[in-house]
Amino acid sequence: MIRFHVVTIFPEAVRPYMDASILGRAQESKHIAVSYYDPRELAGNKWGKVDDRPYAGGPGMVMTAEPLLRTLEKIAKSIAKKKNSKIKVMHFAPSGKQFTNEYAKGLVKKYTDIILIAGRYEGIDARVHKIFKGDIVSVGPFVLTGGEVPAMVVVDACARQIEGVLGKLESLEEERTASPEMYTRPEVLEWKGKKYRVPKVLLGGDHKKIEEWRAKAQGKGGK
Repeated sequence: MIRFHVVTIFPEAVRPYMDASILGRAQESKHIAVSYYDPRELAGNKWGKVDDRPYAGGPGMVMTAEPLLRTLEKIAKSIAKKKNSKIKVMHFAPSGKQFTNEYAKGLVKKYTDIILIAGRYEGIDARVHKIFKGDIVSVGPFVLTGGEVPAMVVVDACARQIEGVLGKLESLEEERTASPEMYTRPEVLEWKGKKYRVPKVLLGGDHKKIEEWRAKAQGKGGK
């Protein structure tokens, strides 16, 4: 089992996705476990405040270090009780290391516990990364409102790499995702006076030609 520990001030935004479909079944079958930790609970003040103004000015607010460090220590202590545990800490930024399927496979092979810090506001105090060494990861060259979506991406992609999580049909789906073009019924789609046909090669049953077509379609990016 791989255990994911999601640090977020909005667990209610993450939980529904994690509990649905393939990820929900993966938790039920004990292939993965997902736990949530709200740093506001360890804020150290009666307001649950976990942000403050950045030094040297600038727009927005920054997540303060202490609540995150207390939360990470709490998680680390709970993991330490388990034998042979290996931890990876991650948080997210557009400038970070690109997250890929190969990256996900590596995480699944090497670690038992993955801690995902879902930052908010303008980011987290850099000293958190200096104290709890980990990876700064990017799911793409764009800015999101928070780290919750990247955290869900990591859990989803990693879970799919765990043997037994995907059924046979879903495993086949994983293999064919290289093709950007997929078709289903009807064979001829009529839309606003025009006819759009399924490529003939997909109708013939020649698997070699179909694979060649998919490879070509992948190279064109579906264009």
